[in-house]
Amino acid sequence: MSALLEVSAVGKSYDGVPAVTDVSFSVVAGETLAVIGPNGAGKSTLFGVVAGEHRASTGSIRFQGADVTSWRANRLAGAGMSRTFQVARLFGSRTVEENVALAFAAKDSWYRRMWDSFDSTVRHHRERLDASIERLHLDHVRDRLAADLPQGDRKRLELAMAVAQDPVMLLLDEPTAGMSNEDCDVTVALLEEIKRDRPELAIVMTGHDMHVLLAVATRVMLMAEGRKVLDGDPEAVRTSKEARELYLGENA
Repeated sequence: MSALLEVSAVGKSYDGVPAVTDVSFSVVAGETLAVIGPNGAGKSTLFGVVAGEHRASTGSIRFQGADVTSWRANRLAGAGMSRTFQVARLFGSRTVEENVALAFAAKDSWYRRMWDSFDSTVRHHRERLDASIERLHLDHVRDRLAADLPQGDRKRLELAMAVAQDPVMLLLDEPTAGMSNEDCDVTVALLEEIKRDRPELAIVMTGHDMHVLLAVATRVMLMAEGRKVLDGDPEAVRTSKEARELYLGENA
């Protein structure tokens, strides 16, 4: 099976200081890759480079066969790559329903005119909008402002917005950051449900909650000091000497 995403010898430096060095990996359709590592390992920087938020200093990135190394985030989103952030990025003064509608509008290139005709945008996407909100268990807060949501609902709303764009690949940066154990369990169940509904969807995710990552991932990549250290089966990585020494601890 050909790779959906190919990252080849990618590096990223800031003022000559490397944050990511010579990282290569690939992801195929239907795969869920968890990128783990200690703070400062370069996980979020790598995410930003892959998602078009930052420009790679070295190396190349291919997505669905195209060289996307220089593509910006909005162009990648249009090509089928959606991402979430460690700190949810939402329109705080808009409701849950309006935030999800914005995701549909952005996917359909309606962004510039949607706020002037928001009611028609919502009507146009009503069936899909309702399905997305219900699937992510947000129906009970659909009329609340995003700024007023608790952390678990904020993160689920951002996930709903990413999924609403009908991507072929999701990049999830710390999808359970700041959540309670109960909210983490709900998010794991939601991700499993999304994967059942769309088995061809590829997911790349970071995080520190190994319970969450190991429950969802089909593959794990360990990073340390900006470099890839291990890449393989979740259980094999979890029990490896390198993972215990660099990240998980001897009792993992």
